[in-house]
Amino acid sequence: MKKTIYLIILSLWVLSGCTSGADTKVEMQEGDTIYTRQAAISIYAYQPVRALQILDSAVNVGNLSPWQADMCRARIYSMSLMKDQLDSLLGGPTDVRLDSARVIGERLLIHDSVKANLVLKKDVLEVLANAERMDNDTIGWMQRLIELKDVCLKQGAETSALRTEAEIGAALHCLGRYEEGMAKIDSVINTLNAFFLREPNRGKFDELDALIITLRRKNLLLESHDQYAETLPLTTRILELLDKYEIYPDDFHDGSYREPKTDEKRADYIAFYRNQALNHMIAAYTYLGEHDNMLTAYEKLGLSMREVTAREHLARYNALQQQMEAERQQAKASRASLRAFAIGIVALLVLVFAVVVIWKNRAISRKNSVLVQQIDEAMNYKELYLKEKQAHEPEPVAADLDLNALTDEQLFQHINEVIVREKLFLNPKVYVYP
Repeated sequence: MKKTIYLIILSLWVLSGCTSGADTKVEMQEGDTIYTRQAAISIYAYQPVRALQILDSAVNVGNLSPWQADMCRARIYSMSLMKDQLDSLLGGPTDVRLDSARVIGERLLIHDSVKANLVLKKDVLEVLANAERMDNDTIGWMQRLIELKDVCLKQGAETSALRTEAEIGAALHCLGRYEEGMAKIDSVINTLNAFFLREPNRGKFDELDALIITLRRKNLLLESHDQYAETLPLTTRILELLDKYEIYPDDFHDGSYREPKTDEKRADYIAFYRNQALNHMIAAYTYLGEHDNMLTAYEKLGLSMREVTAREHLARYNALQQQMEAERQQAKASRASLRAFAIGIVALLVLVFAVVVIWKNRAISRKNSVLVQQIDEAMNYKELYLKEKQAHEPEPVAADLDLNALTDEQLFQHINEVIVREKLFLNPKVYVYP
């Protein structure tokens, strides 16, 4: 019985160890897993499918709410460079990802959390504006840009408003209003250049980034009208800004949302826009017939591209390593869950077996108790019977008594005692005549 009790206690202890984690809800911190918004956003440009998987897992573990995950999904659909992968994933025609981005973005604009937060509203409008632009919906693009500029001004984000103003100039150009659009872009360039002339608070990264983007945007518009000669000073200005940022990155640090957070990301940022500028320069020199200058620019571009390619290979290798590590962790978690489930099942079976054993032991104990009681009653009854019999039995006849003097009853009793004592009934030679 004691062994059975110990077995039950052990089973309950095992079961409590397997299920205690499920009964106690522990709020997870974002840093506890790789399933975070930052993890998804950091890889969505080249690994959108994996980024979407991370978002789903982040929602499951409680690191993101569903609407926050939707904001990231809209950005991935709208801005990832792997367009075909996303279109295939969504099972639709070309650019179906942009339709999905718009549907999610428009739904988010009426969400209470987004309506009450200008920063979130700005993020959603940026995604929608980019989706409209990529889908060649110029009117929709213009409308979103106007809304975005209004939100930036309400935030007091002057540089973001200027960046949006330059994009409005590009949209006006697409609508055929070339002069009006170019005037807006020139106004933005002049305003941003002024930031780098004033003292002591000169322009920081936010202004540098906005100016580079605006200069490049103007280059594209000039090239569309074969005005290549006018692109050269703009390209030179871009390269000057990038050189200064590369040499004195701390002088431009402001913590703005587009500023690269690591040395590697800063190098990628500089290389990207430097390559773009060199491409504009090569196109201009080629158009103008300046062969030597074109070759010089081409050599610079080749050197930069080799550096970028090496970094991209390294980045993709690191991303692959992270993905393999994530899959390894998932497999480990799955094995742990399966092992815990198996242990739980075994412990449950042991507990059921122990309960059955106890139940049967109790049934046997009850039967034994009844049997003992019956035996006791039989023994008591036998004792009473013997006492009663002895009380009514006649006195035994002595062996040396005269048999002729005995009464018939005494004689019969004496003969019976002799037969029983001598076991004469077992002797075949003894025959009692009738």
